[in-house]
Amino acid sequence: MVSKKQEEILNYIDKTIKSNGYSPTVREICEAVGLKSTSTVQYHLKKLIDLGFLNKSENISRSITSRTVDSKYGIPILGEISAGQPLMAEENYIGELPYFGNEINTELIALKINGDSMIDAGLYNDDLVVIDKSMIPADGDIGAFLIHNTEATVKYVDTIADKRYLIPANKNYDNIEIDENITQIGKVVSLFRDM
Repeated sequence: MVSKKQEEILNYIDKTIKSNGYSPTVREICEAVGLKSTSTVQYHLKKLIDLGFLNKSENISRSITSRTVDSKYGIPILGEISAGQPLMAEENYIGELPYFGNEINTELIALKINGDSMIDAGLYNDDLVVIDKSMIPADGDIGAFLIHNTEATVKYVDTIADKRYLIPANKNYDNIEIDENITQIGKVVSLFRDM
């Protein structure tokens, strides 16, 4: 049996997924349904999961899915990308993020952040970034890049004095000049964080 508050939470989750393409955070649910405690929301979410109304991926924020909203396909999580010193690029399928867009985009991949070079841009260790491989990062965008076809990193891209650079968002790291050894993977278009 679903309580009135659980029905309200379920309706809010459905509405958010349909309008935004992703689920709300626990704090957003708190505000939307007038609850003060995130633990109370967690209790109701667990009940809804146990009753089969919702699913949630462990350790991934905004991963609540509703049985009333159809996911077209999942965004593959393909391992880690460095936000620090470049990390050996190995495509290693470790799961999927739910995707609720109106049109299927097979150019989307997700990678787990490893490092702290982008902390001032709000990208933290263990965050998941979604990258659209069909989009070229423009000046000011955050993109994912391959260095020497073996090392992957995520950085801002910008032009300084007619030269293009990969720019960290942490003063403890240096800019990297883009040359023929650096190729783009795509533009970072979304962020998921376990709360």
